[in-house]
Amino acid sequence: MKLPLFNWPVVHACLYLIGIFIFFPAFVYAQEIPPAEIEVQAAIDLLISQKLTDDGITPTPGVDDGSFLRRLSLDLAGRIPTTKELQEFLLLPENERRKVAARTFLSQPDFAFHQANELDLLLLARIKRDNDWRAFLLEATKENQSWSKIFQQVMTPDAQRPGEVGPAAFLRERVRELDDLTNDTAVLFFGVNISCAKCHDHPLVEDWQQDHYFGMASFFKRTYLTKSRMLAEHFEGDVKFTDILGDEKQAVFMFLSDKTVEEPAVTFADEERKKLDEEIKEAKKDEKAAAPEVAFKPRAELIKLALSDDDKNFFARNIVNRVWARLLGRGLVMPLDQMHSGNPASHPELMDWLVRDLKTHDYDLKRLIAGIVRSEVYARSCRWESENEHPSPETFAVGTVRS
Repeated sequence: MKLPLFNWPVVHACLYLIGIFIFFPAFVYAQEIPPAEIEVQAAIDLLISQKLTDDGITPTPGVDDGSFLRRLSLDLAGRIPTTKELQEFLLLPENERRKVAARTFLSQPDFAFHQANELDLLLLARIKRDNDWRAFLLEATKENQSWSKIFQQVMTPDAQRPGEVGPAAFLRERVRELDDLTNDTAVLFFGVNISCAKCHDHPLVEDWQQDHYFGMASFFKRTYLTKSRMLAEHFEGDVKFTDILGDEKQAVFMFLSDKTVEEPAVTFADEERKKLDEEIKEAKKDEKAAAPEVAFKPRAELIKLALSDDDKNFFARNIVNRVWARLLGRGLVMPLDQMHSGNPASHPELMDWLVRDLKTHDYDLKRLIAGIVRSEVYARSCRWESENEHPSPETFAVGTVRS
């Protein structure tokens, strides 16, 4: 009697079990990620509490209403609440107080003014005070402009706001030092400190190589300041560097995500080149002279790469992390300028959810802030009174004392 080559019932059973082992963990994991439709504060509380439960940590309770209002007022208006605000707050139904208070503060002129101050502190105030710049930021926060729009105006003020010196301040105050333009843009807008990758590949972070540093520098190499305090770009200008082997290399326009852009080939006749050079010289010494228009604009290309869809999302992750740190005392990623594969977020699913939500809602910072301050995590007491060991700060089980 011939035996069958396969015992099909056994084969089917094995395939079924293999399928469970392969797909069930992914299914369970996916169930832990909140859907996009839920409110921001619900996603925050769900994902933080899941991790606390897994770690066996009981968080501190929420602060009392008076302490919450003071915390909220300082964070959203930059001041303590008035007596009238406190009285009106306490007259509200108990289960509505905090939600209404958050909505009220976010709609006040004080919020726009304080938000403008915070953006100024982040991007420029450590260098100088600039009233035109501050007016630009205040206008942006009053209109609740998206973070992506603000970024575009700051990176390409010559194109987005021609003739206005305010949004040009970020680049203008750094334009004389290519290193400052490169490092500060990478740190403040993308959460990446690549300064250690200038002389050699980063010794501690595998992600960052010289190609990344000089690739980022390439986007700013051609930027110059006109006599009228505006920014313009040369029609050519390459970045060259020497690697650790002593070989000279020419940098390409490379973003931190490894994405590159290629400059279209353009040739100039001798007379045309001479004319362009003269126009640039005039723009640098005469307030009334206009800088010549260039076809290829590296800073505009940087914006496209930074806002393009990819799985690294440096631009969105950085601002989510910085807003979270401002309101909760520390970022989901610490230090704030160390976004790389070797330094994951304390709550990666939460970071991914918040980044997705921010991008889906056109980089609306007010929405992100509203979600954070309405969460249970934001309202936690800073006092750990349990006999158990004090949990690590990255658990967000305890409120952080902030000066």
